[in-house]
Order: sequence, then structure tokens, then C-alpha cells
Amino acid sequence: MAYFPFYVELKDVSVLIVGGGKVALHKVKRILDYGPKIKVVAKKVDERIKNIKGVEWEEREFEDSDVEGVRFVIAAAGDEELDEHITSLCNDKGILINVVDVKDKCDFIFPSVVSRGKLEIGISSSGASPRITTLLAGEIDNILPDNIEEILDYLEKLRPYAKQKISNDVLRARFLSYMAELTYSRRNIPDDEELEKILNKFLNPIETI
Repeated sequence: MAYFPFYVELKDVSVLIVGGGKVALHKVKRILDYGPKIKVVAKKVDERIKNIKGVEWEEREFEDSDVEGVRFVIAAAGDEELDEHITSLCNDKGILINVVDVKDKCDFIFPSVVSRGKLEIGISSSGASPRITTLLAGEIDNILPDNIEEILDYLEKLRPYAKQKISNDVLRARFLSYMAELTYSRRNIPDDEELEKILNKFLNPIETI
């Protein structure tokens, strides 16, 4: 099975996690910072899950109606019969499901993630070796500039400035690309005076950068 890396907005998205143990806790922590509405259903819910602000939980048996209105389901109870039932239910209703450690029943999987502000890098081996993806994530994290968040914030704010100053779409794209390469390679942000000089060189093609 081939998984396409698809980034989705999770803020206020309804998510159901079936299972209340250590595995469920791990999944809650993986998605919590992205702002979904998480509901945990299990006969026994870990106290650490209960203590996480914003997570709804119910200690009871899973009911078919639990999947109504949710965007995706994580089956983390470790109960093969229950996993099979929830998978069938979700498939019938077109709801995405992840059955923990059962790749063939997963519509989506959890990658290793390098997260720095607006930068999100997902790494997956399609389930072949989660350990390898974790090691790769660590290596990538180590080579990123310490101020990558500041650089990305600057480049985001630069876009409306460039649109205001440069009417030509192609020239504006070249300018933004140049600024991205400059800030990344130098690991710093130009001051207003330098920015003005760079902009003038783009607006006056006789001069070269």
C-alpha cells in the first residue's frame, strides 16, 4: 500500500479514539497540539488521558453511534474483534480509520514529524520501520537553522509586501525565491535598508544581484 503525504487542517475537527490505555494516550498527544476535538471511548480510561484539558472521555463499551459526525477514527484498544467491527463500520460510512499496528486496516498512518512553528516535515516508511523514520526526523531536526521559525515568519510577511511593490507575477516570484534562498543560506534576516536595495535591483534589471 502506498500512502500519499497529505496535510490537513485538524483545528476543531472531531476525532474518535477507541481505547483508553497507553497507546491511546500516545495518539492523543500526537494530535492534541493541532486543535482537534478529541473524544476517547473505552471501558477503562487512563488517568493521564482524563487529566488532559480539552479531551472528552467516556468509560463504557464502544457503540456504533460513536462514529457519527467524526472525521476520522483511531482504533487503539488492541481488541481484534472490535477493530474489525469498527473498520467495517467506518468503511461503510466513508470515515477514515487508523487501526494501531494493523497496517492493512489503516486508511492513514502517523508519520514521524519535525515541527518548528509553521514548518511541518512528515517522514514515513509506510510502516516498514518506524524506528528509521524517527532517526531520520532527528537528523533533519539537527540540520535546520535554529531560527527557522523566524525566517519563515519573515518570508510569510514578505509576500504581501512583494505583491504591493512588484506588479509582475514572474518577477515577484523570482524576488520571493531569491529572498528565501538568501535568508536560509545566511541563517539571518536582512534589515530594511538591505531589503530596499535588493528590491531596487529587481525593479531595475540593468543592475544585477
